[in-house]
Amino acid sequence: MTHRLLSNALHEVFGEVRRLRQRFSYTADRAWEPVTAAAELNVQLGHLALCLLRRHGYDTAEWEDSERPRASVGDELADVVLAALSIAVLSDTELTSTMNTAPRVSSDHEALLRLVVAAGTLSESAMVANQYRHRPTGRLPSLAEAASNVIAACELLAEQLGLDLLAEFRAMVSDADAFLDGREDAP
Repeated sequence: MTHRLLSNALHEVFGEVRRLRQRFSYTADRAWEPVTAAAELNVQLGHLALCLLRRHGYDTAEWEDSERPRASVGDELADVVLAALSIAVLSDTELTSTMNTAPRVSSDHEALLRLVVAAGTLSESAMVANQYRHRPTGRLPSLAEAASNVIAACELLAEQLGLDLLAEFRAMVSDADAFLDGREDAP
């Protein structure tokens, strides 16, 4: 499997995110902003963590919901990609590269922690750029750089898990379209 497969198809992926953002806009009572997408990123990280806890044999009974099963690590990781790139789309920010200089990781635990750090930085960048948070001292990456770092972290985790992230993203897009097509208010 090619490690940078999703980033090699970033133009396609970004186009799908734009299209899905338009389609999903009819499902919420209020219009999403970049900070709303940052909150969604946190939701999706929680879903991903639940799948990984289960995968490692931890008791997840308190978070299980038979009406909303979260069973696929790949699908949840693709949802993280969608949420992260939604922040960029809603901010009118283009990503040019997802090359991350982080060292190779030795476990999915380390990869997940790197993803959480990258996602937190992206959320902070979105909050600052949209005036929901003060600009901290030090170096805060641009939205484009922070979103790129999240995608790179997703790729590191996918590699640790043996997942083809682009294939998982494409499957998630198909599932999302099927969900949206089934709604009465579908555009």
